[in-house]
Amino acid sequence: MAWNDLATVVGRKSKGTALSLEEYDANNNALNAKQAEKAPYATSGGKPIGFTGKHGFVYPLIRRPIEILAGSAIGFSCSLTSIDEPLDSFAIPAGLLGVNSILQIEPLWTFTNSANNKILKVKVGGVTVYSATRTTSVKEAPLIVLANRNSLASQIQPYDGAYGTAGASAPATHSIDFANNVVVDITGQRADSGDALTLEYYRVLHFVGD
Repeated sequence: MAWNDLATVVGRKSKGTALSLEEYDANNNALNAKQAEKAPYATSGGKPIGFTGKHGFVYPLIRRPIEILAGSAIGFSCSLTSIDEPLDSFAIPAGLLGVNSILQIEPLWTFTNSANNKILKVKVGGVTVYSATRTTSVKEAPLIVLANRNSLASQIQPYDGAYGTAGASAPATHSIDFANNVVVDITGQRADSGDALTLEYYRVLHFVGD
């Protein structure tokens, strides 16, 4: 809300003089009405829907919140070789995502700089949505986004792990059914036991859709 909007609804007396309770209540009612007009909140009866504080002032609920579904910064390391080893997993309960929800996964792996392969994957409902093979580098931190397309069982993946322009390939699409329980696996595979490979951190966000 712009300051000019506030200025039109905030009751004032001379400098240093407090508002009466009646004026304060009227001021809050006017602020509620302005928020209902201008802010992207759900409304009812001309007021934002939310928590009502003293003197009737409403603290609006965010209409489309962002929630953290899972995350860790503990560090999980590979102990095996030549196998996709789950370094951490979590479940998305059936129906948690909406038909236009967006799922964002942000993993961070670190590994030994060597000529040996280190394979990094994220699997959602058994579908590999990210896979990279690295050798002479030391970390991988992609941005993985899955957006439901007005369906719990149809997604588009806009990024190939990072933001990009002038791309040479079409975005991936998937048919993961979020009407069912879906398990997300973040895995690592190393070819040589002398190399380290660790999932250092990950965060999974749910951008609530309609």
